[in-house]
Amino acid sequence: YLLIIHYFCSVFSLERIDMNLGVVLPCTLLYGGVKRFMELGNIFIEMGHRFTVYSPDAQQPDWFDFKGEVKLFEALKTDELDALFFTEYRFIEEVLGANAKRRIFYHVSNDKQIKKIAKLKNVEVLACSTNICEFDKKYGLNSFKAIGGVNLMNYTPKTDYSLGEDRPIYILTYGRLAMRCKGVKYVVRACEKLYRKGFNIKLLLFDTPVTPKGKKRLAEFKAKVPYEFILNQPINKNSEMFNRADIYVAAEGQAGWSNTVAEAMACALPVVATTAGTKDLLFDNRTGLVCWRNSFSIRRNIKKLINDEKLRETLGRNGRINVENFDWHELAKKIEGYLLSPAPIR
Repeated sequence: YLLIIHYFCSVFSLERIDMNLGVVLPCTLLYGGVKRFMELGNIFIEMGHRFTVYSPDAQQPDWFDFKGEVKLFEALKTDELDALFFTEYRFIEEVLGANAKRRIFYHVSNDKQIKKIAKLKNVEVLACSTNICEFDKKYGLNSFKAIGGVNLMNYTPKTDYSLGEDRPIYILTYGRLAMRCKGVKYVVRACEKLYRKGFNIKLLLFDTPVTPKGKKRLAEFKAKVPYEFILNQPINKNSEMFNRADIYVAAEGQAGWSNTVAEAMACALPVVATTAGTKDLLFDNRTGLVCWRNSFSIRRNIKKLINDEKLRETLGRNGRINVENFDWHELAKKIEGYLLSPAPIR
């Protein structure tokens, strides 16, 4: 009888199965793709699994309290892994040479490297968003939807949507100036034009510069609108920053999953954004306002929100409700279920 019970527990996953998981990353600096695995790694560890980051320099991140180990690539040949994730094709030799039962490309940005990945029959593909799923289909891939996420526990929803008369209207945007795909210039130009037209605007930008180019661009930055650049904001205090703002704007040109839009929505902050990385989050006039990637469209949508407090509140609250579907914990459970199932045949 005990053997029968043990068999059925195994079949129906009632027995705890601990896995040894890992990811190959280019670095442990504050990038969206890196943050994804720091968040997921900690949750996998909470769930009873092991999780290791493999990188060229094996530096423990100083911006995130990562609970797992960080090792050099050499350890990939000796560590016994149930599954190894990676996000960049340039590390394919390290991935294929690893002592791993399953190799999984977690597709997080819509670039052409997926064309090479599609040719590898022994590599599975996960997609971080609907944007990426649609992109992968162009290459004949039916990627597993591992969509998300955001740590809702770290974000407090906004409750006051009034603008007041004795303070500026705060417009918040991600200020990674060194990456043109973020579209910071479009947000700046939109706010400058609104300011010239008499709107009491103050632009809030935030970033943690991670490269010499980023630091140089920051030192050279100027704007013809009152602004404040928030630097090196601890991620566990991002909620305070988002709650300072009245409107969040994202003008990305390409993205897999927009972390900052998800974080803004977790704070019930009304959002104006392009469709890049937001197809699971942004539904026009329901959870936010969709804009084109130009200063005119951004300016028009910001103005629309400034003039309508009820709309700001409705979009903010709806955005918060929708983003609750994409908490990191829910995503980790979904990926765990995928890993406990047989690998798909391609």
